[in-house]
Amino acid sequence: MGNGGGRTWRDGSLEIEDDAIRARKSHSVRSSKSPVPSSPGSPAYNGLPTLPTIPDPDEDTGDAIPSSSSITSRPPPPAASTQTASGRPLQRKRRSSSIKRKPSPGVTPKNVVDWEIPRKTLHSSIGFLTLGLYYLDPKDLTLLLTVLSTGLISVFTIDLARLRFPVFAEHWESIVGFLMREQERSRINGVVWYLMGVITVLAVYPRDVAVISILTLSWSDTTASTIGRLWGKYTPPLPSHFPGVQQLRFAPRKSLAGFLAATVTGILICLGFWWHGSQGRWLLLDGTWPGLLSTAVIVGIGGAIAEAMDLGLDDNLTLPIISGAMAWAWLGATNLLLK
Repeated sequence: MGNGGGRTWRDGSLEIEDDAIRARKSHSVRSSKSPVPSSPGSPAYNGLPTLPTIPDPDEDTGDAIPSSSSITSRPPPPAASTQTASGRPLQRKRRSSSIKRKPSPGVTPKNVVDWEIPRKTLHSSIGFLTLGLYYLDPKDLTLLLTVLSTGLISVFTIDLARLRFPVFAEHWESIVGFLMREQERSRINGVVWYLMGVITVLAVYPRDVAVISILTLSWSDTTASTIGRLWGKYTPPLPSHFPGVQQLRFAPRKSLAGFLAATVTGILICLGFWWHGSQGRWLLLDGTWPGLLSTAVIVGIGGAIAEAMDLGLDDNLTLPIISGAMAWAWLGATNLLLK
């Protein structure tokens, strides 16, 4: 106080502060705006004075007050994995919420089954649409084939753009992504193969056989997938190939439960569709009950085999073509035998 000031502590003691100390303080305040600490012995962060760190009593460091070299003047830079070449933080694109997300690393989901309800609903609805068009009995299928071919070209063009341009893919998958499978994000959509299969059977096969093959694709494939996911774990898997024919391989994920479900569905489709005969087209179906039952069994088993086969192509394309070919061959052969 006698030397121009000082500090009074709580116990009443007075600490004398002389002019030299005040001069050093004022110089430190004036230089605090500099990014370099004014005093090499005092700790600082970005040029601002900081309080010393209180040491942990449980740790014996041998130095109660950290040295200035242990305190950096700048915060550590972000990790290299979060930076781009320009030094800006990396911002990852938000993945479409419509696509199923994979679990985090190290997390194993329990009892999780993806039922694909929207996809299966669309898949099954094609069968009802096909039945409605069949009973309308158009004179020819030129208009229907033209509409389906236009849709195929449109969907295929959009899919190529989706695979080529990631920005467009984000927008497109945010709209229809709930109908897509995870693996279809990097390859051609199943709708393209579906339309190709439907157009092929309508253009090549007799009309009633084409309808049977489309119903098999629409309903047998859906029941096989659903029942296989529900009860497939309780039944043995199918063999690696058709018995006696190693070239006809079965997909490894197929189960006996799914195969039986597809067989029963195909039998019911055939019985319901040809219940009142074929109006003279197929002799076996216009005769007695054994003819209809035998045809139903052939259609059911043939559709289940076609659904389980692994030919390296999408089953939306192979299923209607193969199942329709089996049904047509059976009915054609019996027509020749019964004449």
